[in-house]
Amino acid sequence: MTLSKTTFLSTTLAGLMLSGCATAPDPAKVCTSDWIGARSNKALDRIESRSKSSMNALKKAGESWAQGKQPGVFQLLALSNSMSKLKKELTDGAGVRDLKTLASTCNDPDIIKKSMSDLLDRQSFSPQLRSMIESNPLFQSVVQEMINSIATGAAPKT
Repeated sequence: MTLSKTTFLSTTLAGLMLSGCATAPDPAKVCTSDWIGARSNKALDRIESRSKSSMNALKKAGESWAQGKQPGVFQLLALSNSMSKLKKELTDGAGVRDLKTLASTCNDPDIIKKSMSDLLDRQSFSPQLRSMIESNPLFQSVVQEMINSIATGAAPKT
């Protein structure tokens, strides 16, 4: 390859890389309720698709408790496994990273709280189960950890 071709390619690639930086969203222009809603829904779709079995196990156990029944040993083991998977998804899943980026871009940690509430709404949990989940220290710590990462300016993992 000749020197002129190498110089041309280097200049072109550098220009493309710099123009890519200019396409970062401007919060003043993009942080509208429609823009946030669309991205939040997409992130929640990702979380739901990755945690469907965990949510189903949680719903099944919660309905047993709501009826006054004690879950069996196998149901408790499945629930424990599901909770571990759900925690991993809610702390390091792609959908959560998207929510963190969205909240950080718009400088609005309440996006996290609203999205987690929306996630529970989408599951059609009974009011008792929803209350139990929202008051669970594990769920509260996961939501607070996401909010803290926004408040401290910690960059979301990619």
